[in-house]
Amino acid sequence: MKKIFQPAILNLVTVILFGWALVAFYDAQMQFADVLKDPEPPWEISLNLSPILVFFIICTPITIYLLKRGKRKHNSILKAFMLPPELEESDEREQLITAKACRNSYIAMWYAAPIAAGLLLIYPMIQDIIPYYPIIILLLIPVIQMICYFYSLHKNL
Repeated sequence: MKKIFQPAILNLVTVILFGWALVAFYDAQMQFADVLKDPEPPWEISLNLSPILVFFIICTPITIYLLKRGKRKHNSILKAFMLPPELEESDEREQLITAKACRNSYIAMWYAAPIAAGLLLIYPMIQDIIPYYPIIILLLIPVIQMICYFYSLHKNL
């Protein structure tokens, strides 16, 4: 059980922290766009470093841990970087379960992508309320994919 939920939680935390950091960059970019529209001084652009630092402080050790663990298994840092730990199977049964989970995740993407595209259509109506709405919608796609994958993996074990 722990073997399934640990990568799931790490992946979800990483995507959420990445989205939070992107929102900070988006806010700074919007301030920069305002400076370009009105180039008269004084210019001021502020960047909230908290989400960016939290992202790097939490995700750097996670990445180093996963790469070291993967390098021990594969004897290559490139293979450890390219193959996520949740796709490592030890026997044919695990390969079949992973294949089913990947298939279900792929099928979920056929529904999630058009729904996300449809949700982007309401952005002009809410852009003053939630200016970073496209970032949220874009990052919901891998979150849906991960949830579907790990749910299917858990269900088949």
